[in-house]
Amino acid sequence: MAFAGRQKLEDVRRVVLMLAKDHTRKSLMAVKTLAQILEQIRNGVRDEQAFNSKYAEILKIDDECKELRLQAERKVLEAGALLAERGEYIRFLGCIDRIPDRIEGAAYRLLALTKISYPSERIAGAIQEILEHMRDSVESLNRAITALEMDSAQGHKLLKEVSEKEQETDEVFRRVTVDLLRTEVPLPQLLLSREIIDMLESVADTAEEAANVLAVLYPA
Repeated sequence: MAFAGRQKLEDVRRVVLMLAKDHTRKSLMAVKTLAQILEQIRNGVRDEQAFNSKYAEILKIDDECKELRLQAERKVLEAGALLAERGEYIRFLGCIDRIPDRIEGAAYRLLALTKISYPSERIAGAIQEILEHMRDSVESLNRAITALEMDSAQGHKLLKEVSEKEQETDEVFRRVTVDLLRTEVPLPQLLLSREIIDMLESVADTAEEAANVLAVLYPA
């Protein structure tokens, strides 16, 4: 009976990592799609239909990620009292699920911004800089999850990298926020641009939180 219980717990641990790896991989696809929208805007494209099509792709990815989270949560809850850390597992799954949700929110606001006034090169450049650093954080989290499936020590090394990437994103966020406030643009454009940057920076924060929970759930 004890052996069966241990096997069930190991199964939960394995499945959560597997689904989380797929979840963060899809989140990176959403980041790539958002980057494509921004690149088109910076290149002078003014095609609302094309932007809406890309946004629909991000919405689809967000829905797929939510389904993956639900699958993982069901697996955790099925373990019941056998899994003492089930609250932390649910917390971890909630963290990673906020990543595509906030990417979708940033994409929505970017499209809303184009309806008011296309962002200047300076604003678009600030958004891209934050986007690139945020992407690095999510990539590090995905690599750490992948490594944890095979090598706990390597996985923990990569989990620390997620925190380092978040600190880099924070530094860039503070700088571009000040630069943005010095930019003379209409208030609606300024507010939407600030919201986009805030949401992208929060993704790096969320990736770090997820990494910290993983470090507890999968000790070296």
